[in-house]
Amino acid sequence: MQALQASAVVFRKKILDTGHDLGIRLHYGAIMSSAEILTLLYLRWLRLDPPNPDWPERDRFVLSKGHAAPALYVALWMRGFFPESTFDTFRRLGNPLQGHPDRMKTAGVECSTGSLGQGFPVGCGMALGAKMDEAPYRVYTLISDGECNEGSIWEAALIAANLKIDHLTVLLDWNKKSSYGIMAGRNEVAPLREKWEAFGWAVLNCDGHDFVELSQALYTAENTAGKPVVILCSTQKGRGIPYAEANPTRSNFGLTEAQYQEAVASLSAQLERINA
Repeated sequence: MQALQASAVVFRKKILDTGHDLGIRLHYGAIMSSAEILTLLYLRWLRLDPPNPDWPERDRFVLSKGHAAPALYVALWMRGFFPESTFDTFRRLGNPLQGHPDRMKTAGVECSTGSLGQGFPVGCGMALGAKMDEAPYRVYTLISDGECNEGSIWEAALIAANLKIDHLTVLLDWNKKSSYGIMAGRNEVAPLREKWEAFGWAVLNCDGHDFVELSQALYTAENTAGKPVVILCSTQKGRGIPYAEANPTRSNFGLTEAQYQEAVASLSAQLERINA
């Protein structure tokens, strides 16, 4: 797990550098909270062939919370879908890495997403297709707890359970925050376990920053038959950026030079501890 922990630091550092070097705002909260999830999926779990991104038997991953697109791009780069230089003109006209994922432009992207609640239903359809075709691939979808305010999430959850789509695993980034702040006391979606179980899903819990717990949950999900699985990944919004951790209600923002340097120093210290 040491190599994965180091890779998660590289993941976060690349996000920081991209925002800093281009002088742009990013959804750091949603991006950083999912770093371990995407690092594990793309470096150890998903069956993919980067030179042949349309390989029919590949696993499918859908980033339903499309505003965290930079997280997906870093994961795809780390897996070898495109060179690091692609980030040099991130979000510029003609660059394949835009503000939200676009499957027509970016190798490895399975679904164009952005409006919350749309990617998950598409993932359900992909998994249903795999089940009907008796295909070997699995479908993984990353959603957020704030996204669970969308009615389309629950419509798709209901049909997936009714059709027993067991090729499907949903990872729910449960950072307990949304773009409008802390969810408790606002439009709270808890209790999540009871809700998903009521819709007919198998529900697992894990620490979304712990590679051992994530791996165990994914293994259990893969070996669960007869129903889809949702993994409630408890995470911290803005993980790895001291400023974001101290101000968890911030969502889409830029970092000052001092905040950037503080985050870089924190990640460097973390990497030293991992490699010690």
